[in-house]
Amino acid sequence: MDVTLLLMQVLLGGVLGMVGQGARVIVGLKKVNDEASAPNGRSFKDAFQASTLVVSLLIGFVAGVLAIVGGIGLEAETIGKETMLAVIASGYAGADFIEGFMKKAGTK
Repeated sequence: MDVTLLLMQVLLGGVLGMVGQGARVIVGLKKVNDEASAPNGRSFKDAFQASTLVVSLLIGFVAGVLAIVGGIGLEAETIGKETMLAVIASGYAGADFIEGFMKKAGTK
């Protein structure tokens, strides 16, 4: 396999993982906005942390790379729609797994 093709697939996996994580981010932002709209709630500006967003998207990138390297799409010369959706889903679910592991490991 060509190194350039391999690198492009790994980067695509990372970006698709970020897209999956982005779906989780949208849900989280909606929740923060709803809490900010509630009486006696903090403002959205106070509740939103850009650093947490960046870390979350990086975790999605890593989850997507792991999905691609783990065998979802490295064998093919082209990556199909089904593979891309699988990597996006792994970015969504994998980021949740990684964040949960990090929280659990941090409490011990």
